[in-house]
Amino acid sequence: MSDPFHIGGQGEPMVLLHGFTDTWRAWTPVLPMLEQHHAVFAPTLPGHYGGEPYPAGTRLSLSVTVDMLERQLDAHGIERAHLVGSSLGGWLGLELAGRGRALSVVGVCPAGCWEYGPAPRTVLLYFRRNDLLLHAGQILHLLEFVARRPRPRALALREVVERPVSASAAHGMFLGALNCPVVGDALRLAASGDMFGELPPIDCPIRIAYGTRDRLLRWPKRYTRIRREMPGADYVALEGLGHLAMWDDPQLVARTILEISAPDRAAEMAAA
Repeated sequence: MSDPFHIGGQGEPMVLLHGFTDTWRAWTPVLPMLEQHHAVFAPTLPGHYGGEPYPAGTRLSLSVTVDMLERQLDAHGIERAHLVGSSLGGWLGLELAGRGRALSVVGVCPAGCWEYGPAPRTVLLYFRRNDLLLHAGQILHLLEFVARRPRPRALALREVVERPVSASAAHGMFLGALNCPVVGDALRLAASGDMFGELPPIDCPIRIAYGTRDRLLRWPKRYTRIRREMPGADYVALEGLGHLAMWDDPQLVARTILEISAPDRAAEMAAA
């Protein structure tokens, strides 16, 4: 079982929110750089592998997820923080910011920024296919085999990363997705068009960082709504990076985040 959260570092608080079917370990590549300047709290999302389960009888929704995240922030004494989210976590960061919990928000390839309605077909197909393949791989005892070997590993992750990841990182991704209890309910909700609602008004700096090689959420097609409704946000290209950009280039992603939360340090990184 994955740990429910990670805490480390010192400085102004920063909360890291991972994407759908992942765990807090998605942030492993950038933690050393961010924790030099921030007290980092990285929870595994409610309903995910190792995360807080949804209360019995509770209908899955993003508003309930944000309620649960707020209670976790309260329990850890975090009133406001720099919020950083990957994919689904990017949207959750915007939701939390709309509730007054943000010093700033950085969304890394955030989900939900497309026009109202069902999630894009590419996103739904990816997660449905991934769920089927992971369960088949578990039955056939192939997950460790795929994770250990570079070519099968690259093939399995080709839609979310552009550069090679380690065997342990791949295996962690597989386990998180395989053991995510809310996959079916979340995909049905995403397909219905009821998952992502109105974008909240936000009164803090916002940066949206998109991967130019993101195969799931392509720029600019999948960002039309947020660009229209949040024209004052800062939109930044992560050149050559895929959907899980922190695995492709940790230093670039960390610098992109710190340019908003700790600009003096980001300038030092760029000059080094």
